[in-house]
Amino acid sequence: MATAGNSQAGYAGGATTGQQIPVRQVSHEEWETVPRTIPNFWVAAATWLPLVALVVFVRSDLLHSPYLDTSFWNIVSFSMVATVLAMIFGGGRQAPWMGLGLGAGIYFLLAPAGDLQRILAVALAYFLLLALAVGVLDGRLRRQLRTWKREAAGGIALAQGQERDFGIFKQMSPTVWNLALGALIYPLLRLGWELASTEVHSLHDLDEGYRLDVLAAVVLLGISLLVSLLRWMRLKSMGLFALEIPADHRIGPTSLRAYGNAILIEKEETEACLCRNDDKNGAKKEFADPRFIFCSEVCPVHGVHAVNQRSAEEFLGIAAQPWVYGENLNGKLLEGTGQRLVIAGLSGWGSRPVSVRASLLYGGGKQASAYFVPASAREPLNRTKRRLVVQTPAGESITADTFENNERAEIDRIDLRPLGVEAQAVRVHGGRPFLI
Repeated sequence: MATAGNSQAGYAGGATTGQQIPVRQVSHEEWETVPRTIPNFWVAAATWLPLVALVVFVRSDLLHSPYLDTSFWNIVSFSMVATVLAMIFGGGRQAPWMGLGLGAGIYFLLAPAGDLQRILAVALAYFLLLALAVGVLDGRLRRQLRTWKREAAGGIALAQGQERDFGIFKQMSPTVWNLALGALIYPLLRLGWELASTEVHSLHDLDEGYRLDVLAAVVLLGISLLVSLLRWMRLKSMGLFALEIPADHRIGPTSLRAYGNAILIEKEETEACLCRNDDKNGAKKEFADPRFIFCSEVCPVHGVHAVNQRSAEEFLGIAAQPWVYGENLNGKLLEGTGQRLVIAGLSGWGSRPVSVRASLLYGGGKQASAYFVPASAREPLNRTKRRLVVQTPAGESITADTFENNERAEIDRIDLRPLGVEAQAVRVHGGRPFLI
């Protein structure tokens, strides 16, 4: 059974279908009991805190190393800070291996002997054991995914060009790539400035801090490329297939994101819609998902007044759409609805699956709105307390307001249970409704 599909990149404009991949339906119970692993928070804490403690312990020896004869403040720069931040927040499940590599680098710089050698050897052994433990636990999810792939049947079509969503450079967060490029651009700009405004005429005249900037940028780019390559190879070895999963942000290995103050162009935009005239839609920055534009607060179709002036019956006709609530959107809009989502590219912890639009679902039920998309696969501290992540079309996070902090006059409360949503929509004067 083939289904027409549209993706985050190429959904608009009647995109033709691309590659066919197998699909497997995952029940709510199966998704809820996906093998757990060490939460990302503890992997990071167990890596970076001991590494910081190690650096502090050997700082005197490190700063007097023949390879690093400089002061601490000469080391601190934008490139070094960008490298540290990118590794901490972008390391993910590979963080212990990064800790092992940095520990080995410290060992090389110090060429230790005696007690210092034994301390560094213990540190290296610790990072190696941590990396192996994380790898063994993470392997349980990959085994589960391989089982689901073998059981996959039928086929579902990606949107044409969606294969690019699974490329090497898509395996890391754009923030990490921005930090890596920024770390590289900084010393280049500094070089240009010093060549133009000082007596520096060659690379040999530059101070050691500059060389450390270049080294940090090269290391960060190298690590980013290596991690991306390893994740891409894991995806290739797994093979591309789709999973039809419950649209429930509280369970499973991947949480859900939703676009809040946005409208889906091909479904929501009408001749009477004025959202394109909003100043935010004239911004030069392209949206993370080109299918969406900002929802204007004064639009006669999607604006605040247009939502609030509808009768209760008319409101129920649009109440399932996230744009209705804007920044007040929360996970209650999905809870209890039994909606399902089709994703592809889930290959293990740290992978970044994307949604695949389907004309029908294998497991029945209603397909989740295109406003809902998967986030990267990561193990939180507590899955059941995980919240729906609300973002703008530009990919910026929105902090949802709560009704407890509402200072506007209440219009009415509309029960959403007829839609399968265990919540009420509270409409207020001059603002978008709240979900309680």
